[in-house]
Amino acid sequence: MYIYGPGGEKRSYADRTPLVEMAKDFQSQYQAPIAVGVVNGEAVPLQLCPHNGDRVGFLDLDSAEGYKAYISTFLFALITAMKKLRPEVRLEVENTFGNALFCDIKNRIVLSKYDLADVTGFMEQMIRERVPVEVTQIAKDDAWPYVKPRFYEDQAPLLAALPADYKINIYQLGRENAYFVGPLLPDLGYLKKFELLRMGPGILLRYGKRGQYNHLKPFKERQKLASVYAQAEKMGQVMHCPTVAALNQYITRGDSRGIIQMCEAQHEKKIAQIADVIADQEDRDIKLVLIAGPSSSGKTTFAQRLAVQMRVNGLRPIPISLDNYFKERKDTPLLPDGSYDYESINALDLDLFNYDLEQLLKGKTVEIPHYSFKSGKREFRGQKEQLGSDGVLVVEGIHGLNEKLSSHVSAKHKLKIYISALTPLSFDDYNRIPTTDMRLLRRMVRDSQFRSHNALQTLQNWPKVRAGEEKYIFPFSEEADIMFNTTLIYELAVLKKYAQPLLAKITPDKPEYTVAKNLMDMLSIVESIDDEAIPNNSIIREFIGHSIFGDLL
Repeated sequence: MYIYGPGGEKRSYADRTPLVEMAKDFQSQYQAPIAVGVVNGEAVPLQLCPHNGDRVGFLDLDSAEGYKAYISTFLFALITAMKKLRPEVRLEVENTFGNALFCDIKNRIVLSKYDLADVTGFMEQMIRERVPVEVTQIAKDDAWPYVKPRFYEDQAPLLAALPADYKINIYQLGRENAYFVGPLLPDLGYLKKFELLRMGPGILLRYGKRGQYNHLKPFKERQKLASVYAQAEKMGQVMHCPTVAALNQYITRGDSRGIIQMCEAQHEKKIAQIADVIADQEDRDIKLVLIAGPSSSGKTTFAQRLAVQMRVNGLRPIPISLDNYFKERKDTPLLPDGSYDYESINALDLDLFNYDLEQLLKGKTVEIPHYSFKSGKREFRGQKEQLGSDGVLVVEGIHGLNEKLSSHVSAKHKLKIYISALTPLSFDDYNRIPTTDMRLLRRMVRDSQFRSHNALQTLQNWPKVRAGEEKYIFPFSEEADIMFNTTLIYELAVLKKYAQPLLAKITPDKPEYTVAKNLMDMLSIVESIDDEAIPNNSIIREFIGHSIFGDLL
């Protein structure tokens, strides 16, 4: 048979030659070890064999998909080792903490440091022996034993929304079989340095960051973020909707309004509680509220809803978006490739912001600018503000927690709030919906609706956005006084009808098609939901439209 390799080169191979063998002929073109195959634009495990005439490419470990495969393979190694040594332990993957994966022990068995040392030793032995990870493609109807969550009694099967002819990849490591949403590496020899730690009721699997696989940074516990994750998990249980299958059940039985109402009520309750903290002036005279979070976390809507609750408490909030203090496009700093670095704090006109902040705190009147994303220019639309005795500045933007913005304001006069969309939804025990994917879908829909960008442009820009978050946002998260989770359990089902048509326009010849296909596959598992019942002040309205705060978005 013949295939068209990277760059369109035509090559001949024996029938049933796996991608891992073909990869040897192209490894010299990649800086890191090849980790994932790309067949006709779709990311697939290297263990599979392409067909005659297929277009074949590869992704190395340093790519986003390659690194995901690295993490998933580490997880499979942990699962296999635990099943071998402590088969009574019931693990469920819950969330990530930087370059670490937290696995909850659902039946609350406490593992000692000696237990973890034994598991570590078994994993290290499998890595040294380069134990292969095998993959088998099976029909959807044969896949239920591998993908049905064990710890939740979901009445709606997870894969019910998929086409009947859909093929599922089932992976095998030793005697353990498991379903993973994305590709896994061909063998455990790719895995490098790792560490297992006890954390709360579970285990933390630490691994090297992308490109630095043999190096582990000193561990810093993120207690505030862990608490928010735990609250999200609890809310999923309270709503009886911890999995995609459970969400599908809500939708198929016609109870989508119920889940929408519960999610929105929970948001409103927590926002009101934060407003009460701001109004409590016994210990602090808060004049400045700073709201920060990664891209598409819903900062603007959260700030507006918080402002409403503050008014109920007799305060006069003055919302200010840091986006309106972007430098004009011609003055925006550039990345090494010549593109605009909007994620840098230096993309903000810090001199103007600090001057306006200082004037407002002195009780003076200031005209707030408005930044046009379409023209790339600053405009003044007559929005004049004065703080007064009952006023509180509410500043939102990705850099809100950076001390460069408020170093001259005493800690007792300001409150820092970190927000992000930390979804508790999972596909099954070992497959979580990445919070970054949820934010990417939000951003994609919003960019199409309000910023004249198509899905391809959003995907092309996303790696720069993520790099900026890692550099400018996440390091400051634990400095927040309060954390708020903006996720809505039902939102994936809402974003589906908006995002699918956008993703469908990305063709297989584009490098971004691999990510687009992964997102399409994820969306195909969830049932679509009617958004008519979503209130006009919902955070998801910031992305899909018809928000009551539309003129401020």
